[in-house]
Amino acid sequence: MMKNMNEQLFQAINRYAGQWDWIDDCMEWFAQDIVWVLLAIMAILWFSGKPNHQRLTFYACLSAAITLFVAAYFISPAVNHPRPFVGHEVNQLIPHAADPSFPSDHSILAFSLAFSVFFVLRNLGTVMLALAVLTGLARVYVGVHYPADIAGAIVLSFLVSLAVFLLRERLEPLPRLTIGLYGRIVKAIPGLPKK
Repeated sequence: MMKNMNEQLFQAINRYAGQWDWIDDCMEWFAQDIVWVLLAIMAILWFSGKPNHQRLTFYACLSAAITLFVAAYFISPAVNHPRPFVGHEVNQLIPHAADPSFPSDHSILAFSLAFSVFFVLRNLGTVMLALAVLTGLARVYVGVHYPADIAGAIVLSFLVSLAVFLLRERLEPLPRLTIGLYGRIVKAIPGLPKK
């Protein structure tokens, strides 16, 4: 029953792909490039030079790395769920390898960063979560993921990001070391502004 619901919801979203060029172009961009916007936001936070923002960036990237690792080496091989375009007629707008689809890596990256920021900076985190939702929706629209792939990514990203957030005091030596090393590198490079 869940499989049928997953496929029906996929069809309800994907059936609109290929009908309007401008919507397709937007969705293709959302599906592939919003993650670069989110990464740019993290870079801005890091290069602000504010220790709290750098600490937040470290934890967000740590959350994303852990979640992607768990998904790639444990969950995805165990579930081994085929992508929608494998064995079905779909409106596929972007090329993709026929590797397992559950959970969505793009959505994991987007939601891990967004949840991590949301726990600390609510306004910015809300904007990032909206961008993450667009990423997930677009991945379904362009025909490379089922809705369950996105839902799985959201749940996994939330749980790992929350765990990292709750354990941040115990993990504190890691960002402190990273921020310290960055500070030393900046001081050693001539011509860079010193904080």
